[in-house]
Amino acid sequence: MVKFSALFTDDPIEEHRLPKPRPLVEPNLVPTYPITALPPLIRNVIEEVASYVKAPVAMISASALAAVSTAVQTRYSVRRDDALSGPATLYLLTVAESGERKTSVDNQFTGPIREWEAEQRKLFRERRAKYEADMEDWERQGEEIRRNIEGGFLTAQLGTEFDPRLAHQISKPEEPQKVRILRGDDTPEALAMALDHYPVASVISAEAGTIFGSHGMSAEAVTRNLAQANTMWDGGVIQRDRLSTGEMQVEGMRVTMGLQVQPKVLDDFVHKTGGLAKGIGYFARFLFSRPESTQGTRLYSAPPSPRPALAAFCNRMTTLLAAEAVFDEYGRLAPDYLGFDGDAQRVWVNFHDEVEEQLRGEEAYSGIRDVASKAADNAARLACCLHVFAGDPGQPINREAMVGACALMLWYLDEAVRFAREADAAPELADAVMLEEYLVREVMRRGQAGASLIVSVNEVRRKGPNRLRQSKSKRLDDALELLADHHRVLITRRHGNKGLDITLRAEVIREHNR
Repeated sequence: MVKFSALFTDDPIEEHRLPKPRPLVEPNLVPTYPITALPPLIRNVIEEVASYVKAPVAMISASALAAVSTAVQTRYSVRRDDALSGPATLYLLTVAESGERKTSVDNQFTGPIREWEAEQRKLFRERRAKYEADMEDWERQGEEIRRNIEGGFLTAQLGTEFDPRLAHQISKPEEPQKVRILRGDDTPEALAMALDHYPVASVISAEAGTIFGSHGMSAEAVTRNLAQANTMWDGGVIQRDRLSTGEMQVEGMRVTMGLQVQPKVLDDFVHKTGGLAKGIGYFARFLFSRPESTQGTRLYSAPPSPRPALAAFCNRMTTLLAAEAVFDEYGRLAPDYLGFDGDAQRVWVNFHDEVEEQLRGEEAYSGIRDVASKAADNAARLACCLHVFAGDPGQPINREAMVGACALMLWYLDEAVRFAREADAAPELADAVMLEEYLVREVMRRGQAGASLIVSVNEVRRKGPNRLRQSKSKRLDDALELLADHHRVLITRRHGNKGLDITLRAEVIREHNR
């Protein structure tokens, strides 16, 4: 039985006499995305796309940076000092509801990548035709060597370093590989196999639920898959030895991720894995954002014609993608490592130390130590991407690129702090929010958007959110008490003392409709 003491009433409801509803969560102002920290080539295209797509600027920026990382990662990496070096690849994660137009935004920036892949398919067909012709010649030569050996003409050389069979085997034509870097919702196993063929990929998905929401994933599989994602970010080694797929070893891969996930999918993933994802540091590697929705404000604007900023951005993408990957003698990627000039090095060291100091005790980043511990590395990666895309990759990373990268990283750290505070909210607060959202959906389902909603407590126990339904659980009672304490619902006793009703106040309904 719900016990609310003075929080319920038998009197008729007079909305205007009730105290004003208080928010369950105090509004958390989202800092403006620091678009001025980006070089003009990137900043201008973001502003141009935002003018007609009307998606959140932080989301558009994430899509642009994922494309930039894709174009830079194959040929360039970053050297932070004499001992620290690594990829310039970026992981970006945008948390947003479906309908925020991420697919439309991604399509603006991935066009050059798709054009490059189309060119690679054409080259593959040409190389494949040449390979098949060369293989016919090679097999004909092998047959001739076999006949000569059987005829006794080459027996003296057999078993020596001049054995013609050995030289022939070494000269076997190498089969060309089909090059493709854009990956959507590949499983971790499929992605690993793709990297074995070509060690560069860009995982760009507007519905990353297939990555975060694998329903049958065991704890062991989660651990393995998250560890693989960490390895890809580090440019480390993926090694598999299975009977079905054979031996596979990928070393020094370069993988960009540009993902969007719906809040509920991400929340379910974190709860399902028991915090495993956070503990293993998966989200620590992401530049995380949860921008405010623009839905309801996106009045139509025709795209400008021409679109000079997008044209300039795509031209730069095309130039960088055209530079072929370089491999060492062992078949590993051999990118150029760019260091910092003196001024950039000082900016980076100051940023590193300032973030480190904020990990102590109750300081700003003490609640996101896993994220903040990767901030300096991510700032260096950002600086490399900005410098190469906008400047001269033949020169060390300059101060301007580093200052911009650090400003961006501070914004992403603030986003991580904001999200962590929301995620760490007391369970009863999360339950109260869930219950209120359920009641609002009931309003819409019943077509009562202009008035209060009245529903019985027993009905909520039968049909409400799953985790509030258990008859022996106090979670529903606690959630109702919190909503009533904030004057967002009114609890009334039914006639004849036959249970309790919940009234979701009209003013609260109007809040959700705004």
